[in-house]
Amino acid sequence: MLETKPTWMKYAEMIDTLERPKLPQNIHKSTERLVFCYQFYKVHQEWWQLPEEERREGKSEFLEIVKTFDRRLIIRTYSTLGLKATTDFMLWLISKDVRGIELFTAALQHSFVGRYLSRPYNYLTLTRPSIYLRHSSRQQSNPQSEQPEQDFTGESPYFFIYPFTKTHEWYQLPYEQRREMMIEHFRIGNQFPTVKTYTSYSMGLDDYEFVVAFEADDPADFQECIMRLREAKARPYTLVDIPLWTCLKRTPEELVELVL
Repeated sequence: MLETKPTWMKYAEMIDTLERPKLPQNIHKSTERLVFCYQFYKVHQEWWQLPEEERREGKSEFLEIVKTFDRRLIIRTYSTLGLKATTDFMLWLISKDVRGIELFTAALQHSFVGRYLSRPYNYLTLTRPSIYLRHSSRQQSNPQSEQPEQDFTGESPYFFIYPFTKTHEWYQLPYEQRREMMIEHFRIGNQFPTVKTYTSYSMGLDDYEFVVAFEADDPADFQECIMRLREAKARPYTLVDIPLWTCLKRTPEELVELVL
């Protein structure tokens, strides 16, 4: 009797047409457009009623899916267990094509574990160069005020994420006035070299305008950075910047042992 392939495998075969992305050094200056998708998952209580052997097989399948799709996507795995009541873990998916996100999600939904997962939060964005880091013909940028050339790794132990939307009034301000306030914003952030920022754009794709993500070695450094940024001149033009997520970097193997 022929062994039947798991249903999710057909989606894995379809992804072989996609090219795996390369991480830019600084996404705020890189002209390559990458798709970011932050997927937050909750494990249903019914999962814990299953026999241990079924759960063990489900864990192995989950790891196989992540490993298989990581050949064409970049997948970072994080725990939110005990840090937010509504979710247990987060997957940061990076792709050169929106289809990559769709195919991975289809594969996970058609897996054994997928029956016991819900995805209450999902943020879709694109990277693009920041308009506020462009040199103006009327004024020269101060190199000390702009974003540093930071390595983009996604490997720091702490990861913080929040969706973000500006007020309508912000976009009615002259460009140079907005740029001046953003340069102040960058200058404050540069005072915290252990905190790396990754802003990507949801405009026209999702409910928010941006998703801001931060890597950090210490949550105290990140908290101090955010407190300082609250005093920046651009702050009154923030319409919404919640919910805010604290995530702990975990290998896929560590993650399944924690949350599954």
